[in-house]
Amino acid sequence: MSDYPTLEEMGISSFEDITKYSLRRESDVDVLKIYYKRPKASLLSRSKKFTFARPRKSIPMQFRSGEKWDSLTDSSPTLQSAVIELNKLTTQPAALPPEDVKARFLEDLNHLETVVNSKIDELRRQIESMK
Repeated sequence: MSDYPTLEEMGISSFEDITKYSLRRESDVDVLKIYYKRPKASLLSRSKKFTFARPRKSIPMQFRSGEKWDSLTDSSPTLQSAVIELNKLTTQPAALPPEDVKARFLEDLNHLETVVNSKIDELRRQIESMK
């Protein structure tokens, strides 16, 4: 069983490649656009668009414009579930505790020191071979 059943029903399978999404309203539909991170030479699309019809309501025309109209319309339950799942996917993980951050910095510093020393040794060997 998937953690994202609604997205799976919509035909989305590469959850780890989703970077962001946008949601907009166009007349009687909601448009959900999902963006993916893809390599430069990839033939796969960088985004996928889904439209969800909104139910029509019998509201007089003069009230159909503006903020009140937006608050009266309902979106599709599938869309609502998809947005909840997309929020889970696109939300950044919580920040590491300070001890973990310090340990990570020390680890990165040690790695950088190793790389720089290796590069210095390589350059010295090249200089010596020029004599």
